[in-house]
Amino acid sequence: MAPKKKGAKEPEIKKKGGKKDPSVAIKPMEMPISEEIREFYHIQIRNLEDRLARYQRKWDELAMQEKLFRQEFEQLANNKKEIVAFLKRTLNQRVDEITDLNEQLQSLQLAKEMEKDAFEAQLAQVRHEFQETKDQLTTENIILGGKLAALEEFRLQKEELMKKFMSLEDQLRKQENEYKDYVHNLEKKSVLDKDRLRKEIIQRVNMVATEFRKVATNQMWDTTKRAITENNAVTLQLAKITRQGTQLLAENEQLRGHQDNLCKQLELLENSQKLMAKNNRGHQKVIFMLTEKCREQQQGMAEAKRLRVLLGQLEQDLLKQQQDNQALRNERDQLNLQLERQQAEGQRLQQQLTKEQEARASLETALAQATSFLQDILQMQPNEEDGDFNVVFQLQRKEMLQQLLLMLGSAVVSSPQMAKALHRERQPCGLPREGQDSSTQLLKTGSLLQQLSGITPYRPGDLGLVPRRIHIPPNPEDLRLLSHTTRMGSLQAYSSPEVRVPGGPRDSRMRAALGCISPLCHTAAVWLCGCGWTSLKPPLPHL
Repeated sequence: MAPKKKGAKEPEIKKKGGKKDPSVAIKPMEMPISEEIREFYHIQIRNLEDRLARYQRKWDELAMQEKLFRQEFEQLANNKKEIVAFLKRTLNQRVDEITDLNEQLQSLQLAKEMEKDAFEAQLAQVRHEFQETKDQLTTENIILGGKLAALEEFRLQKEELMKKFMSLEDQLRKQENEYKDYVHNLEKKSVLDKDRLRKEIIQRVNMVATEFRKVATNQMWDTTKRAITENNAVTLQLAKITRQGTQLLAENEQLRGHQDNLCKQLELLENSQKLMAKNNRGHQKVIFMLTEKCREQQQGMAEAKRLRVLLGQLEQDLLKQQQDNQALRNERDQLNLQLERQQAEGQRLQQQLTKEQEARASLETALAQATSFLQDILQMQPNEEDGDFNVVFQLQRKEMLQQLLLMLGSAVVSSPQMAKALHRERQPCGLPREGQDSSTQLLKTGSLLQQLSGITPYRPGDLGLVPRRIHIPPNPEDLRLLSHTTRMGSLQAYSSPEVRVPGGPRDSRMRAALGCISPLCHTAAVWLCGCGWTSLKPPLPHL
């Protein structure tokens, strides 16, 4: 760091030499510095180098942490974008599904209404037809009940008539058999009687002929008379037999007429039976038709019952669809609320990012102004006529340094993150340790701010080179070389809060002072890196 100061001093000497008149003699070399002041300078230089190395290490750590935080922030931003895209895509899918489900629900409701109207119309028509059929069947059942009662009476009468007819047939059959037997017996008897009579007549004729022959000789007259008498008796007997045969024939004719009457009655009964069978067949057809209609009505009632069950199932499905639709609506509302929360979170993050960008811009502006102030301070040159201790020059430089410190302090205080870190640092807490996670980053930043606040007191002229309470007396040898005005100014500077070391090189002291200020700017840039922004090193390589 000392060679840098020398290298920085040479251009200034050259510049001064360029400004001087060639006729002016070269300024004599300064007096050698004492060992105490040199030791003091070496100690200050080592202290500043150690502080610079420490700040450099802290800056490296903060840069690494800033890089990690940036990666985490980018990862979180990418994750957030992916989550938002996924949620939007899911929301669009759910909205499409809800739209499809609403369309399906509307179509199902329309179909249900149409089917319900059709089923109600069909059910009303079926009920009307069923009522009409029921009334008609009731009337027909009443009529058929009357007819059935008449048929039952007719059946009973028919059974009675059939019983009578069967009894009459049996009686007729018996009488016919008896009559046939009787006629056969009579015929047989008549034939036998005829044969017997013929034989008797022949025998008697033979006997009479023999007797007549006998008597013809004896009693011709008595025999003839007796033969005539017997002939008359036989004739009477034959007439009696003939009357009996005629009577039997008449009875036979009467029985035949009765049989004809019975046949006619049987034919009438058969015709009535056929008519009754025909009517019974027609009644059976009517009963079969009524049975078929009743079966159809039962099937219609079963179909209506099935339709009622199907309608109940459709209503249950409709209720289930409505419940599913309500659940989907609730889920959509939840997704909308979640999306609104995420949008609010995004807006909050956007506002926070805007605030951070504004704070960053303000800090960048402050750093740029501080850099320009430092450049202006470095470029300020006192007049050669006034010497090294120009009061106006020192006052201007002091005023600019105070403005620089006030500007940096206002920039640090105006930043909300710095204010929070300072507020937390004021509370009792332990120093941050290396190796901890990212949750201790604010504490590290706060401790760094505390150190910065410790090394940047806002007293005029206090550049932090030496402790405040340590009083270093001026070197008498250096005071002898100075004039009375300069000596009094040194004593006033010593008595003031600003600490100066007389006898040292002015540019070295000023560079040391600015070297104490430059870590402050560098620390502010490192703090910006710790807050998630890019590292902003002040463009002061010569410091």
